[in-house]
Amino acid sequence: MDLVEAMRGRRSVREYADKPLGRDEIRFVIEAATQAPSAMNRQGWIFVVVTDRERMRRWSDRAKVLMLEALCGQPKLEALREHLVLPAFNVFYDAPALIVVATDSTDSMGIQDCCLAGQNLMLAAHSRGLGTCWIGLAQAWLAREEAKKELGLPADCQAVAAVILGYPRREPAPVAREPARIQWIS
Repeated sequence: MDLVEAMRGRRSVREYADKPLGRDEIRFVIEAATQAPSAMNRQGWIFVVVTDRERMRRWSDRAKVLMLEALCGQPKLEALREHLVLPAFNVFYDAPALIVVATDSTDSMGIQDCCLAGQNLMLAAHSRGLGTCWIGLAQAWLAREEAKKELGLPADCQAVAAVILGYPRREPAPVAREPARIQWIS
């Protein structure tokens, strides 16, 4: 698959087929993630792979509680409330796998490295017919010490991205893109 075709065709998938992923498929997307640029070539990323759906369901419930607390005083996020209060809503969309991208760096460059790795991971998955979605709703939970413990991460690490992975049940429709806002300075 051509790279630009992959960038234009990748979608955030929120409906997954009930089909397990093999370790080779997961390893492939993580290896692609490690090809991302890294500040000063530190490559301080850590990838935690979770395939236990019951565990992800418990984490989803914790993330929903934290997000509901965060909605107070955030009118732009208030539309999320209707999903977050539903007991059946799972922030990980019942995907067969979750990959948490974390950094052992304490500066912002490690976070940027993880974001770049996350994008590579999602593009590589798309090239193999897999779907992904970066789950921002999990961020408040990922930042907690209890989450780091459950993920097996050292306390000084920072979980940057929660990306779900699996075979799409259906291909999401394209989303219209706004024209780029470009400011030319000559």
